[in-house]
Amino acid sequence: MDFLYKIICFCYLFLAATPVVRSQSRVLLPDQNEDTLQAEFNWLPYGFFSESFGTGLGVGGVLSAWPAEETSVLGAVTIGTTGSYNAALGLNQVRVPGFKRLYISPYVIVGEYVDQILYVGSKNQGYEGQQAGSNDSSPDNFVFADQWDQQIDFEFSYLLPVGDGAGDNVVNTYEVEYGILKDGATGGKSANPLKSGRTTVFVTPAWRRQTLSQEDQEVPLETLNLTLALEWDNRNFPANPSKGGVYKFSYQKDFRDEDALSGWEVIAGDFQWIFDLGANEYTKQRVLAFDFATAYVTNWEEDAEGNITRRPPQYEGATLGGLNRMRGYEANRFHDRAAIYYSAEYRVIPEWQPLREIQLLNFAQIQYWQWTVFVEAGRVSETYDAALFYDDLHVDAGVSLRGMLHTAVLRLDVAVSEEGSRVVAMYGHPF
Repeated sequence: MDFLYKIICFCYLFLAATPVVRSQSRVLLPDQNEDTLQAEFNWLPYGFFSESFGTGLGVGGVLSAWPAEETSVLGAVTIGTTGSYNAALGLNQVRVPGFKRLYISPYVIVGEYVDQILYVGSKNQGYEGQQAGSNDSSPDNFVFADQWDQQIDFEFSYLLPVGDGAGDNVVNTYEVEYGILKDGATGGKSANPLKSGRTTVFVTPAWRRQTLSQEDQEVPLETLNLTLALEWDNRNFPANPSKGGVYKFSYQKDFRDEDALSGWEVIAGDFQWIFDLGANEYTKQRVLAFDFATAYVTNWEEDAEGNITRRPPQYEGATLGGLNRMRGYEANRFHDRAAIYYSAEYRVIPEWQPLREIQLLNFAQIQYWQWTVFVEAGRVSETYDAALFYDDLHVDAGVSLRGMLHTAVLRLDVAVSEEGSRVVAMYGHPF
């Protein structure tokens, strides 16, 4: 279900030129400057087809550079012929009054989805005794259910006064030409966070509840949690990085205490490295990008009968599959107590760019297109041990076409795995 509601609510919404750079920043194109940057409203109708929505229609819109230059207001509504529908509303980078470095980014998503594939349950017909979503579970061990989903997130971010976030550079300006950074780099200069990059503390209270037409009391479906994270973003330009990296540690705790499945805690880490291979006769930019991520549920418990307590929902914690990690598999295909993930991408921006010559596409303000090949590996496990890092890994590989439209990065990934092929449409790089 994550695949559907995130794509539908956000992918087309970001076609309307929402900035994708975080950490209190803005992007200036060649025909803009800080004095002429002003509020702008864009909207876009869209259509698509999926098994859950049937024929789907919707509209997304964004009001950018309002009420401040680094802030945007976004929303989208989608309906389908099967009865599926959803709506999303959010604010991006809103400064908290009275605080120079504290920002909030809230958003709300509600929707009803028909015939969702969910890898949940330990007593599914024909697979009794096998935990759906475990590393060696059958790809056919899932349940179909109509689903009502509600989610509210409030992300607070505080930029520390170190590195490229020191002094008055709270709202950084990236000056770009055809999507490639020309001035305003905020990373890639040093391996010392006190001299390079932007370090941010995130505090994110969140609530999410799913209701299924097929009741299953053994599946956790609701969470009221808080995530604490420390991130050092040392990339030179997060929307299209050519060097640097990201280092992030997080702790997440569920505060519900209504049943044995609630009250879980997760620690996680995500580490990214970007290497510039330089341009040549045929390319504007060539980059190698690597990602390593891991997660562990610290207070997971299992009794003598094999019943698990303190287990996160399948969409939280140690989970793989979907939009960003293991794209060749269904959303949340694998989930357990521990997870490990590896990825490598080769990204190329060619000199050849015929799309800008097509007048019908002028509205999109295409800055560049990027060709990417990628490979991913990962697994989940009941234990966090040495074997987790190399044994019985699942692998997928694929290609991706990405582009920057105005200041938004969109991507279309095609990934192939042992369980088939998938197409992922989303905004931003997966890492």
